[in-house]
Amino acid sequence: MPSNLSLLINGIKTIGLGPALQGVAHALRTRWTEIKFTDYVPLLPAAPPHIVTAPGRFRDNTRHAHGVTLSFARAQIDVTVFAADVIRVRLYRSTDAPPTFPYTLEPGAAPPFDVVHTDDAVELHTERLICTVSKTDGRVAFLAPDRAPIASDTEPAGWTADGHAACRWQLQPDAHVYGLGERTTAMDRRGAAFTNWNTDPRTYDTGDDPINLCIPFWLTLHSGGAQGYAILLENTARSQVDVGQTDPHALAAAVDEQALGYLFFYGPALSHVLTRFTELTGRHALYPRWTLGYQQCRWSYYPEARVRQLARDFRETHHVPCDAIHLDIHYMDGYRCFTWDRERFPDPTRMLADLHAQGFKLVTIIDPGIKVDKRYWAFRDGMEKDVFCRYPDGQLCTGPVWPGDCAFPDVTAPHARTWWGDLYRGLLEDGVDGFWNDMNEPALFGADDATIPLSVRHNLEGQGSDHRRAHNVYGLQMVRATAEGLARLAPERRHFVFTRSGWTGVQRYAAHWTADNLSTWESFRLTIPMVMGLGVSGIAFTGADVGGFAGTPTAELFTRWLQLGAFLPLFRAHTILDSPDQEPWTWGEPYLSINRETIHLRYRLLPYLYTTFWQSTQTGLPVARPLFLAFQDDPATHALQDQFLCGDALLVAPVLEEGATQRSVYLPTGTWYDFWTDARHEGPARIQVEAPLERVPLFVRAGTVLPLGPVVEYVGQASDEPLTLHVYPGNGESCLYEDDGETLAYQHGEYRLTHFTLTTTPTGIVLARRTEGQPEPDVERFRFVVHGASAPPLTLA
Repeated sequence: MPSNLSLLINGIKTIGLGPALQGVAHALRTRWTEIKFTDYVPLLPAAPPHIVTAPGRFRDNTRHAHGVTLSFARAQIDVTVFAADVIRVRLYRSTDAPPTFPYTLEPGAAPPFDVVHTDDAVELHTERLICTVSKTDGRVAFLAPDRAPIASDTEPAGWTADGHAACRWQLQPDAHVYGLGERTTAMDRRGAAFTNWNTDPRTYDTGDDPINLCIPFWLTLHSGGAQGYAILLENTARSQVDVGQTDPHALAAAVDEQALGYLFFYGPALSHVLTRFTELTGRHALYPRWTLGYQQCRWSYYPEARVRQLARDFRETHHVPCDAIHLDIHYMDGYRCFTWDRERFPDPTRMLADLHAQGFKLVTIIDPGIKVDKRYWAFRDGMEKDVFCRYPDGQLCTGPVWPGDCAFPDVTAPHARTWWGDLYRGLLEDGVDGFWNDMNEPALFGADDATIPLSVRHNLEGQGSDHRRAHNVYGLQMVRATAEGLARLAPERRHFVFTRSGWTGVQRYAAHWTADNLSTWESFRLTIPMVMGLGVSGIAFTGADVGGFAGTPTAELFTRWLQLGAFLPLFRAHTILDSPDQEPWTWGEPYLSINRETIHLRYRLLPYLYTTFWQSTQTGLPVARPLFLAFQDDPATHALQDQFLCGDALLVAPVLEEGATQRSVYLPTGTWYDFWTDARHEGPARIQVEAPLERVPLFVRAGTVLPLGPVVEYVGQASDEPLTLHVYPGNGESCLYEDDGETLAYQHGEYRLTHFTLTTTPTGIVLARRTEGQPEPDVERFRFVVHGASAPPLTLA
């Protein structure tokens, strides 16, 4: 626990004297309220859990509509079937009622299953999975239908000496573990331990944990890639997951509750697991097409003249494509959310109209804290509608953020979410195009983990509880309130919300970015494993602050980071307060020309990227994905984290080392074409690739039809140029998804999905296509380019 003096010193350095003093006062107030209101239950220790109380001997069981409940001497274990390959297990004390977890998933109609008794176990059988529970001690295991082992407890789940529910799973010698949301370790989590407690670390570096967005979902791959499964904890309270750090043969998990719930997902393909997981927890909406364009941000662009100059710099001075400008907290009146500083921005409606005429969208930041100020309309209205969090004695909970002391809406209450969503009306009417929900861990001034005191009460959809159970879902429910409010206020539009924090299922409501990284090569190298980990945790639309947020990147670092960012869904540069400018032209030539060409490549790829994102909304697979999702049977991909797939067809291998002009690239099984040279390579192979500063190593899978568009200044700019279909000889299927990119008309059939089938023989290439949705126009709208040094002739079928 940091001292009040150290809090004050660090706070002054970071946010200034006044806010720092408020942070120290909040820390003291928090400690007093915890003493006053809380019957203290020890939080989970950093060490892995030691189970001292197990379920005991089996007594009997009761079959129910979705599964079976087993009674033991000291515990109940409920096994519920969600699908043939998804089973839920809950552990609770025999003396307790069945647990209720906030925002948990509930089963629909149960698929066929059987409950089988043996001498040693009770078994639940589905078409694809067997769950066994030992009668001796309650140990749980999962088997394939042929009884091949998939996963098992190393000891019975039970309780620690402090009463925390805990379990331990076997880690096979060759097991790899992925996911757990936003982490700063290697993509393979094995050998590290993690806490699930959304935390604002201010900035982060390798190994810092936890940070802003935790998801208690991990995927395990073992037996050379033959077996894959995942586990999702239902508990929203703080939890710990030790992935073989203490015991290399076990994954240990414990929760700050007396009941434990988890869902088990079976593959064996992890791509299937991820599809099934996102079927249950939700997938991203199809955001407006402009969200795939380049976006520029800093803390902060102000006043209005600075924003207008930035727009001119993009369009007139440097001719660099850009779709969105972001405004950080300085656009607000005294940091009051949903307001404008009328001295800095005297006429925001006119400014927005002018930006729109130039092809720009505007995104504004919104924090959850509402300034305690009786003259502030949002605070008065929130008090009248009783939407703010309170202590058990009814006292208003307040804490210091940018405006000073703030109240916080209880977004776990339906009426508070409605109130919050309606607050966006004014900004929408002004013309704001997107919203950036920040500080929603929720984070307060003070220590790096300062938040709402744990004794504060929350509605939790009528269940009622305290911040221990509500903390991790606060960001999720804030963006839910935002997204639902925007849908009510402008139901004909697609909306864009992105968030710093969240929980399981946050992708239903928002995109994401990896928060406050550093302008260092080490932080740059974290980008790929962080984005990959988020992607296999359900968050398919994310990205990192290009150039790093805190610090000052070199010209080379920014340029290499931009090249990586061009293949991630969220493509945004951002930087901290009082830092030097961090725009694509900041370092002059040759960097301006190189950066411009990188952004041109991004815009040429938009037809492919938009198609890939649409596919993601249908399957749950991330846009930027680890190679093991496509090549699970190749052990060389299982820990590969310095290259990735962008969609089905592109393999991206960014340069991650300072001064490097070549790098080693692993190509999995199949034929691959160098995007820049057309050189053909056969995988599996590791090759050395030239990578001068102006080039990111990029490969295209054979059999691909890659749609590329013209270079434009912004997504909505009209162009007479046809799409170019780049044909890479081989056998394969590709597609192109198109709609208006703005409205919800695609949900009513106003889209076109073109399927391409490529067949290659020694005598020729045949390209067949068929169309769903809107018919093809009468005129040919494609231009064809066949790649390869000696490609046979192309025939259109």
